[in-house]
Parts: sequence; structure tokens; C-alpha cells
Amino acid sequence: MNDPVRTAKDVVQTYPTVNPDNKPSYYRYHRFRFQALLSAMLRLPGKQVLEVGVNPGHFTEMARMAGYDVHGSDLFPEHRAELWQKLAVDVKRWNIDHEPPPFADAQFDIILFSEVIEHLANPPLEALETFARLLKPGGHLIVSTPNQFYLKSRLRTLFDILLWRPFDHTGEFEAWANLRSEARYYTHSRLFSMPQLAWMGQKAGYTVVAREYHAAYEPVGLEWPRIITAPHRWIVKAGIAALTWLLPGTRSMILIVLRKE
Repeated sequence: MNDPVRTAKDVVQTYPTVNPDNKPSYYRYHRFRFQALLSAMLRLPGKQVLEVGVNPGHFTEMARMAGYDVHGSDLFPEHRAELWQKLAVDVKRWNIDHEPPPFADAQFDIILFSEVIEHLANPPLEALETFARLLKPGGHLIVSTPNQFYLKSRLRTLFDILLWRPFDHTGEFEAWANLRSEARYYTHSRLFSMPQLAWMGQKAGYTVVAREYHAAYEPVGLEWPRIITAPHRWIVKAGIAALTWLLPGTRSMILIVLRKE
């Protein structure tokens, strides 16, 4: 594992042959995010990992394939209990907003908090402080989340303004309004910028060791056959991908690595 980027790419590309029936559409949409996360993990010392928010289990299995001893937490660990048993991964229920952690202090080398922070109902600073207790001295917290400055999202908002449309389109609003109890965590509470993530990390007592912008979702849908089946959509997506390549701060995902001193 001398080359984290190459190793991460190999693991992610191998995964569909290992578990071909585990939500292939989810894998297709998130595969570049998985690659960025695993590459970041492979650069860090230690093998004891806590993945916060494990469902549906794709990255959990990839981390096991890469040689990590993975523990997990989730609101609904029972949803894929057979997979956790197959992977020998201990997954515990944990509502970060309201419940104490079901893990010991100073237990983990790495905590992975990917695409979860934007779902929390409460401000996430307290959760980041809790993670620091669970990390060993010198341990790392990896946080990834959709970028508040993602070009596609900004363009959509601009068009909504120009066309006098609501920012929450009808279907999105109705889906949100129908959520009950912990199902509300299926929707985003708010999005963050890189400076905001860095500020919260430092406020929680961490040192920021890496800030990365990733095109985690721009390549999805740019497979060559789609230029024939959906040429207009392909051209628009290709244009957005090209612009975010030129302007890293407008890419779809931000990833920050924080170290506990």
C-alpha cells in the first residue's frame, strides 16, 4: 500500500465483483467519494477505525478489504445485520445528537465521518468534541460533506431565482414535510463550506492537517454510451465537470482531515 491513490482505486474498482448485489446504483453514484475517502485513510497511521453512519455498507466492506479493523455506528444497524456479521464488524446504534457514544475513550486511530455531518439536527461542534474523546492521542478524524459552493448547486439556485421558483422544489418539500422521528436524518439540515469545517475542527481542539476538494459526483453520468442516449444531459454535465476541474473550490465534495493532539 505504498501508493494510497492507486490502492484506493484498485479496492473501489474491485468491490462490485466482491459484492455485486449490494445496491449497485448507490455504488455507481458514490464510487468516486469512496476512492477519495480510502485514499485519505491510507495516508494515516493506525488500523482501528470507527465509521460513523455505515449503511448501506459499501465503504465498510472496502475498508475491510484494505485491511482495517472497522467498528461502526448507525441509527439503524439492524438494516444490514447479516452484512456486519459477514464482515466481522461490530456496529452499534448511536444517535449522535442525543445519545452518549457506545465506545470507549481513546479506542480508535481513525474516525470516518462521511456524508453525515450535513444530516445532523443539532450543530455538529459537540459531536466533533465527542469524537476527539474516542480518538487515541495523535488519531485522526476524516470529515467529508457536500460542498456549499458546488457549482451545480449554485447554478440551480440562480435559475430558481431567475425563474421565480421556490428553492425547495415541490417534490423535495413534500418529502421533507412527511418525515417523522429519526427518519428526518434522511434529509440535509444544512451544507458547509471548507472554512466552516476548519473553524469547527479547530474550535473542537483539532489541528487541521489536510483540506481537499473532490469531484466526487461530477463524473457520474459521463459514461461514454450516455453521450448517445442522453446527449443534452451529457454535455451539460461535462461542462460543469470541466469548470469544477478548473475551479477546485466549486467541486461537489469537501474533505478535511483533523488530528487530535
